Amino acid sequence: MKDIQTSPRIKEIKRNRRVKRFRFVILLFIFIFTVIFVLAFFSFNQKITINQITVEGTHVIDKDLIEKEVYKNISGKYFYLFSKANCFIYPHDKIYNNLRSIFPRIESLSISRDNFKTIHIKIVERKGTFLYCGNNIPQNDDDVGENCYFINNDGLIFDKAPYFSGNVYFKYYLNLEDSSNLLGQQMIDVDYFHKIVRFIDSITLLGFKPVYLEIKQDGTNYLYLSQGPNSTVPKIIFKNDNDFDIILDNLSLSMMKKEFANEINSKYNTLLYIDLRFTNKVLYKFQ
Repeated sequence: MKDIQTSPRIKEIKRNRRVKRFRFVILLFIFIFTVIFVLAFFSFNQKITINQITVEGTHVIDKDLIEKEVYKNISGKYFYLFSKANCFIYPHDKIYNNLRSIFPRIESLSISRDNFKTIHIKIVERKGTFLYCGNNIPQNDDDVGENCYFINNDGLIFDKAPYFSGNVYFKYYLNLEDSSNLLGQQMIDVDYFHKIVRFIDSITLLGFKPVYLEIKQDGTNYLYLSQGPNSTVPKIIFKNDNDFDIILDNLSLSMMKKEFANEINSKYNTLLYIDLRFTNKVLYKFQ
């Protein structure tokens, strides 16, 4: 086999192609670097830099804390080059996730840009319609103190509650496995909590006034009713595995009977309990 010698002309053409490719790569890098430098410089333009945060919808959450957290998230640079406060590239998702994590009272949140220099934060706070107040009912109402936490409509413990005298909010008492860190903890299963709430609402519609519920570890529940001065603390007893529709029907049918309703109403101050744990039976006892 004979070696085919490459002509000087062909060698020159190949060398020129390599030089052109090398020059093209160098020019491409220069172009990319120039574009990045220009964009980085432009990202700090004061006309498109966020310098104002407006917060709407807060009642309990401190607006200043929201603003402080947002400013913290838009300070600094991306890759040591681009301003995080630039209105086109500010960290929207990071702000959203951080606010939801830091402020558990937030139920819904929207973040939008009003103009090139302003971010608008709209917040809907969770409504604390229920309270979790510990494992056991205190002997004295004053002992409740500031030991309660707000619960949302799904049974989620989301914020520390101040002291409320009386029965401003409905209270839950039950033993939770992790009592050291209650915030963000699901008190009980969501579906079961909804069933409990519907059950309590139905009891209210029958003319009773539930004020707190004690859920025991053996599955027995004690729904305590409001009491008058110098009266007993009546309760309605049921179990976790009861069919709530059936026991409600039992109590509703009983209340429709004039003799039963009159006795309950006339002797309410001495009523100890109404027991709904047994199928097709409503047991009750007075002091």
